[in-house]
Amino acid sequence: MKKLNATAEFEAVRRQFLLNKFRRVIATQSQIAIRNAFHATADAPAPRFWVSETRAAAIMGKMLAGNDPTPRMNREKKDMFQEIFRRFMKIRVSSPERSIADIVFDVVNAPAPKSYISWQRVKAIIYKELHRLRRERKEKTCR
Repeated sequence: MKKLNATAEFEAVRRQFLLNKFRRVIATQSQIAIRNAFHATADAPAPRFWVSETRAAAIMGKMLAGNDPTPRMNREKKDMFQEIFRRFMKIRVSSPERSIADIVFDVVNAPAPKSYISWQRVKAIIYKELHRLRRERKEKTCR
């Protein structure tokens, strides 16, 4: 469970990636369908898995011990952790001497097949980022 006001170290990278991807999706549409753009952005391949190495390592440890916490997660998180676990086990079988943290670091920082974020959450992140950028521009012009 995420703690109140906790921020991930990759949050700025994620915001920028999603905003750039959203803008590219909008630019390629002949007729702008904003909801479809949010869906396409959420389903687009991501440069990494949007989860911290610490959190992923904790979940992988639980899954290895047979205590799978994914049934209680939303669909996107569940799919993400199952994909991470699949990749984790593939590496673990070929390199059993490596630590869980070391393998998880490699897996989490590898490109992901999608963002594993709901389109509604993508929408909220993008609008929040656009608002932040607009506020920054306004503050610069007022100085």
